[in-house]
Amino acid sequence: MNTNQNIIRWGIIGAGNVAEFKSGPPLYRTPGSALVAVMRRDAAKAEDFARRHGTKRWYTDAEALIADPEINAVYIASPHDLHATHVTLVAQAHKFILCEKPMGRSSAEAQTCVDVCIANDVSLTVAYYRRFWPITRAIQHLIAQGAIGRVVQARVQVCDYTANDAERSWRESRAQSGGGALANTGSHWVDLIRLFLGEVQDVMAYCSPELEGDQVDFFISAQLRTRSGALVNIVVNQQSPTSINELEILGTEGRILGSPYSEGRYLVERANHQPELVSLPNSGPAHTDLVGELVTRLQTGQPAPIPGDEAVAVWRIMEAIYRSCEEGTRVKVA
Repeated sequence: MNTNQNIIRWGIIGAGNVAEFKSGPPLYRTPGSALVAVMRRDAAKAEDFARRHGTKRWYTDAEALIADPEINAVYIASPHDLHATHVTLVAQAHKFILCEKPMGRSSAEAQTCVDVCIANDVSLTVAYYRRFWPITRAIQHLIAQGAIGRVVQARVQVCDYTANDAERSWRESRAQSGGGALANTGSHWVDLIRLFLGEVQDVMAYCSPELEGDQVDFFISAQLRTRSGALVNIVVNQQSPTSINELEILGTEGRILGSPYSEGRYLVERANHQPELVSLPNSGPAHTDLVGELVTRLQTGQPAPIPGDEAVAVWRIMEAIYRSCEEGTRVKVA
């Protein structure tokens, strides 16, 4: 392999906290991948990020970064209201795209991203990186082999405190983010429910505060019914004094409890079996496994590991949840 020709050379649009701690390091630590340039509107912060991460160049303008001739792939980590614009610009420049979830502020914006990439024959991957964590792969395998029988219920509980984060205050604007606790944190878990249990048929949900004007949800509780008939409860709280990060899947012959899920720890309990406690730590920062898979696929011309259609599907479920919150009724997923 000619490494010079096959290296995926990244530019980052939005070099903030996510790029700092989750996605940035894998882009230059993964074999066959290099981080060439970063963009942030604050010049001092852009330069500081570039210096600390050993990046050649920094920009304050997204279009300038996209036009950089050395870059052949762009990671988009800008606020959600800019996703469709940035995806369009990168697609028209015919460069590979990795876009942060939930990709836009609605299923319509997510579909716009998909369509422009198809029109320009550009690979688009959405960053639902939890799909490639070892714990996720292990649970998929257990469900597929019938280790806990037929899945009948599942529960997700995610609690954290995100208020007073000045850098990400845009997340508290519905116009910029498309939603609050659900769109930002909960979208990962809606994606995992689809991955584990299949498509969602309808939802019933409540949230606080009420979604009025530009307000977003800080707490949300939703019940999802899958097409297979499984019932799923999702609770997300972004103003919690304690941190909880867990997924429980119950079947006719046992259960799987991932807790803390982000640490790769899960428990399997089955009738007539000793409980099994397993720990599968992640390979590195959150995006590491996804980036490794993505780089390999881009180098070999394979399809995107998590295509943009997956973001459209998640948004349709979240839109149904938000409609249910507003209307106080059960809503079918479009």
